[in-house]
Amino acid sequence: MCYVYSNDLWLVPFAGGIPRRITNTTSYEWNPQFSPDGKMLAFSSDRSGQNLIYIMPATGGEAKAVNYESFRISEWFSDSQNLLCTKYSPRWGLSFYKVPINGSRPVLLAEIGSSFATLSPDNKQIVFQKGGYSRREAYRGSGNGELWLIDLPTKKYTKLTNTELSELYPSFSQTGALYYCASDGKCFQINKVNKLSFRKPEKITNLKPFSARRISLSRNNDRLVFEYFNTIYKYDPTLKTGEKVSPLFIDLCEDEWQENIVRSYENTTIDDYTISTDELLVGFTHNYDSFFAPVKGGEAKQISFDHGSIFGLQFLDKRQMVISKLDNGIVKLFTATADSVITLSPVDWFGADSLCVTELYKDKNGRWYFKYDDYYRHQKIAIADSGFVNIRPVNTPWAVTTNFAFTEDGRYAVYGTLREDNYVKELYLYDVQADSSKRLLADNGWWQNLFWTSDNKSILLTRNSDIYRLDLVPRDEFELDTDPWDEILHPEKSKADSTNEEMQNEKKGIQEIESTWKEKKEEKPKPLEIVWEGLEKRFYPVITAKDNYNFVLDIISDSTFYYIENNGQQEKNSILKKANIYGKNQKEVFNFGRNAGYYNKVNNTVYYLINQELKSYNLDTSARKDIKIKYDYKYDKVLLNLRVFEEVWCAFGNNFYDPAMHNVPWKELFQLYRPYVEKAKDIYDVAFIIEEMIGDVNASHTGFYPREEYKPFTNPVAWLGADFDYKNILAEGIRLERIYPTSRLGSFYHLQDGCILTHIDEVKITAHTSLDSLLAGKIGKKIKLTILQEGNITEAVITGLSYSQMSELKYDYQIAKNKKLVDELSHGKLGYIHIPAMGENDWQKFYRDFVVDNFDKDALVIDVRGNYGGHIHDKLITLLQKKKYAYTTSRRYSRVLCYEPHNIWDKPSIVLVNEDSFSDGEIFPTVYQELKLGKVVGTPSSGAVIGTWHYYLQDGSSMRMPGTGWYKLDGTNMEGTGVQPDIVVENLPEDIIAERDPQLIRAVKELMKELK
Repeated sequence: MCYVYSNDLWLVPFAGGIPRRITNTTSYEWNPQFSPDGKMLAFSSDRSGQNLIYIMPATGGEAKAVNYESFRISEWFSDSQNLLCTKYSPRWGLSFYKVPINGSRPVLLAEIGSSFATLSPDNKQIVFQKGGYSRREAYRGSGNGELWLIDLPTKKYTKLTNTELSELYPSFSQTGALYYCASDGKCFQINKVNKLSFRKPEKITNLKPFSARRISLSRNNDRLVFEYFNTIYKYDPTLKTGEKVSPLFIDLCEDEWQENIVRSYENTTIDDYTISTDELLVGFTHNYDSFFAPVKGGEAKQISFDHGSIFGLQFLDKRQMVISKLDNGIVKLFTATADSVITLSPVDWFGADSLCVTELYKDKNGRWYFKYDDYYRHQKIAIADSGFVNIRPVNTPWAVTTNFAFTEDGRYAVYGTLREDNYVKELYLYDVQADSSKRLLADNGWWQNLFWTSDNKSILLTRNSDIYRLDLVPRDEFELDTDPWDEILHPEKSKADSTNEEMQNEKKGIQEIESTWKEKKEEKPKPLEIVWEGLEKRFYPVITAKDNYNFVLDIISDSTFYYIENNGQQEKNSILKKANIYGKNQKEVFNFGRNAGYYNKVNNTVYYLINQELKSYNLDTSARKDIKIKYDYKYDKVLLNLRVFEEVWCAFGNNFYDPAMHNVPWKELFQLYRPYVEKAKDIYDVAFIIEEMIGDVNASHTGFYPREEYKPFTNPVAWLGADFDYKNILAEGIRLERIYPTSRLGSFYHLQDGCILTHIDEVKITAHTSLDSLLAGKIGKKIKLTILQEGNITEAVITGLSYSQMSELKYDYQIAKNKKLVDELSHGKLGYIHIPAMGENDWQKFYRDFVVDNFDKDALVIDVRGNYGGHIHDKLITLLQKKKYAYTTSRRYSRVLCYEPHNIWDKPSIVLVNEDSFSDGEIFPTVYQELKLGKVVGTPSSGAVIGTWHYYLQDGSSMRMPGTGWYKLDGTNMEGTGVQPDIVVENLPEDIIAERDPQLIRAVKELMKELK
């Protein structure tokens, strides 16, 4: 048996034993296949920058490329001279080819295929899997895996299986039996059928908790091997006694030590930080751990060593710090004290062992709050008194999306929320003693950075990019004004007042003004007064954006505050300014420069980062300081990968839209998979384990993308705007089966389908020329083509196209063809619009096509087949739902009756959907059906309906986060359900190959009925 381990190929006897490595490269090798005569081994590798097929002797030796075209091996033909392979094209997707190992041109066998396929013993049939999710054993829907057969002589396609669950990885034995993996709802088991009769398959395995995958059979008998999670299993039907299914024992007998420690020396950069109140200590994070260092600079002391990915840190007192970090899958709170020996001590609070802390804050009066998630709601609030004691939860009506700003006396606080039912942002006043909240304001802007003015009469906040003021009581708008006539009519008094004010400010400085908060702490708290009548009218813009993001840094006095004018563009500087609460007397205090951020004002010093280096600016002395911190750091990639797994488990469990996790025991999965992570060699092994774990939840819109530790050399192939003819092989040149009309070859050179490409960049093309080798690395570059058409030679110069550009040409061709078909079948009465996705650009294109090309049609076909989702379903439904309620006329134009509202559709329509419609491409036709706007035609969609976003992990890895569920009004979960068309019509493989579209034809027929 040949298998892949550590990206290399190894040989081991079927009986087990010590394996032998037969490749030893820095590239990836995969998918080994022995030739039927046992003499050769074919495999794939990316060693040349493309995914090519290589052949070597079966016992090992020098490997040589079969050709230089990007094919993937499925199986050998029985003659041991040809390979069954697949190749991807924008036109067909994966197609089957017969690839000679002598380097001559591959031959197209079947336009529609799949990566996992097997040849019948007589090589006249191919069985392949269509669809399916190998890690979602419980999946039911139109995207499930089914087995299909292609009869090569007749090119007839036949569906072999039709079950709720999936069948994958077919493999013929030489006896004619077919082995395959079939889901039992929990795991994939190996089944066997004879003569392709699936009525009563024989179940070979009864595996748990993992699945069988990727079957490989012996040529001499029905012995087989298969993947079982992190091991290889074998099935030996020749055994008279004992277990026929068992692990294949492999004793690697190698010292696999590898350096997993990553070291860096004399680091000066930090990721996040906090400053002690006496400004002697800085606590900071770097990569995955935390440190103490003197603010005056010098060597840092490391606090944490377990790579727990610090999520927040604040000083508890002058020497002690509170840290939130990952620990065994939960973000917990710890304290650390700057001492000769630094230890981390867990903080005891009501959610210490079960709830994840997401944000941690302390205000300048020593009052604490932090945000945490539970299994049912995110961004909940807990508060604590000075000293981080008396931690208790705050009852908030919605998730808190802003900071939690206390009044100076700590009696009240304000916070902002997002209402999930209407996406309105609400501002609440919280009574700390009563533990109750009352709404102050509702608005549709985004709020951040809430601050109380010192007199508790107003709240300053950032709304979108501007600073606003909410007055709790009406203020005298002239309270800060001065009379300009004073210096004219009473110059001496005015001068004296001005001089006295300047002398006073010089003497006291800004520091004395700011330090008044210390004295006020001893004063009797001012009662909070709110005039509720007209409160929403007292919400005023103070500082406007001017292409900047403005936010309050601190309150100086009852009337004045500091704010940051932050420009998101790297070429612009960020500036510290001050102004009064009416936005007047704006004055620049300090220019931070470019790339500044992470501002932190302590006493009278503003700390900030530029390019991750800590700096400060003193408001009294105007002194700017670079805080030089140096430290050595190392981290263990094995330990880091374990933390990545824990963070994924924590984040996915807390963010997944269904708290019940699709009825999967999420905590048990943590215990099941964690031991395997501890043994993983690298982040790519961890990625495999994570994908397995998440797959058990059986959800769409998932995916884990590991940090990049290995970046292979790639040399992608350019496309020409034409499809090659691999069916009819020429001795010289290759026929261009289709030239896309909007390509340069079609639109500029006016070349037609069927012409012959004879040279690429003056290299003559023969039956042995690998076309990919001539086009590799030429995307975006000039390519010279010699083309023969009807005896005439055209020397064409084009720019090499990327795959996406080629796909766009194919898409434009197909949509133009569909429009023409609808126009012909309906005699011009029907319009046609295809929506490929649900993004804002797709809406703009739809609306343009609607008003320009289809507005005057009698009915409309809306095609969302192949739509991969987005968020514009509501715009589409709104347009189709609106009703006319009036009309206007104008003498200025034609006095034609113009209905209001403009540009609505109240004529018949129909929607096309298929198994490749996903997400919002399913929500739209579902709502269309629910509202009875028209019929839906096609095949059921896949049931992949979850709102998602991208979640970034601390190490640079990322994952998709399926966080929003979608349900019909009757409670039906759209995830896993899919759109069920009113009229089911299937486009068979033969239809697709012949470019027939029964679904579209039926949709036109149904609409024409409505017009009669």
